[in-house]
Amino acid sequence: MDKKGAFVAVSYAIILGSVVYFSGNSISTAADINAKELYMTHCKTCHGEDGKPTDLGLGLEARDFTSPEWQAQISDEKIIKQINDGTPEKMFPFKEKLSQEEIKALVPIVRGFGKK
Repeated sequence: MDKKGAFVAVSYAIILGSVVYFSGNSISTAADINAKELYMTHCKTCHGEDGKPTDLGLGLEARDFTSPEWQAQISDEKIIKQINDGTPEKMFPFKEKLSQEEIKALVPIVRGFGKK
């Protein structure tokens, strides 16, 4: 590789790294995601530590994740869509706040409340 090619490659790497760093997004793998911590940070305020709605959650009509009926009728895809899109005036959409890998990692946490 000539000097010009090396300069372009290094410049590209620096720009890409700066964009990732300053955008607040992280490049992570599924193994790096602590889904329980994500749930406790972003979900427990309304859905409770145990998957049952808090008082605030009840006011916003939050789902009871421990409900066998709800667990049986909801698909993983619908859970992902709900987390992504939220519900106007009830649930904040998380597609801008969490990565798709993080959102998908929350599904087993939500499902886990139905097994208790």
